[in-house]
Amino acid sequence: MDPDEVPHELARELSDGEKRLRSIYEKRDGLNEQAKVVRELRDDLHSKRKAILEQLRVTREKRSGLIDEMKTARARRDLYNERARALLGFKRKKEGAVKDPYEDRVVLEKDLNELEHRYQTMPLSMGKEREIVSKIEEKRKKLNEVKDLNDVFQTHRTEMLSKEEEIEELRRLSDEEHKKVRELMEKLDALQQEMDSVSPSLDHLRHEADKKHQEYLELREQADSYHQKSQELREKVVQLRGERDRLKRDAKALMDEQNRVVSEALDNGEKLEDAADKAVEILLKKGKVSL
Repeated sequence: MDPDEVPHELARELSDGEKRLRSIYEKRDGLNEQAKVVRELRDDLHSKRKAILEQLRVTREKRSGLIDEMKTARARRDLYNERARALLGFKRKKEGAVKDPYEDRVVLEKDLNELEHRYQTMPLSMGKEREIVSKIEEKRKKLNEVKDLNDVFQTHRTEMLSKEEEIEELRRLSDEEHKKVRELMEKLDALQQEMDSVSPSLDHLRHEADKKHQEYLELREQADSYHQKSQELREKVVQLRGERDRLKRDAKALMDEQNRVVSEALDNGEKLEDAADKAVEILLKKGKVSL
């Protein structure tokens, strides 16, 4: 046997095994490459979803801040309204507490003027004169009392006007806070709409990422299966290569032994006949003789 030759069946089995192993490697590597692409697509979807979630986090923080502002504005508005109602109730109770003496003063002044006119222009008896003088003094006394009441009324009226101005200021402040509440509610509605608008995108991205992840797992499972097959086949190919190499080594050793015997025989003529017999024996084992 030529050292470079191996049995046909072994050579064919080894060649087929190596071809199948290369094919399995190609399929495994191809699946791994596909899995890599799918994994990158999955990670890209996760990155997009993460970016949207971060945007939502910022929006939620902004929304929370606006809610706090709205609560504060509502509290101030309600406080102003409560104070305004309290002052309004106080004002209504006090409004009739002091009567306006204007009408009484006008009547008294008119009566006093008439009495004084009669006293100055008409002839009167002593008794009638004393009566008119007495009435004049009484009217003057009442008029002075009414004037004192007018000072009290004016003080009261000034106080009521001050309360009314305070009530109007509280109402103005309440309206401003109510306006802030409405503006904040509009901003909150806008933020809520913004959050609602991205929710479908989040669901879509999560669904697509899950699909890509499942596809990635399936590809990896197939690649792992081919890898396992390649390991099993590789062991067989390694065994076949080992058998081939062993046969070549044995054939070479046999050929070297044959050549050594022949070479020794040629150097010693007496052993030539024995060498020829051994050569024939080796030839019968399908070896070759080198001279």
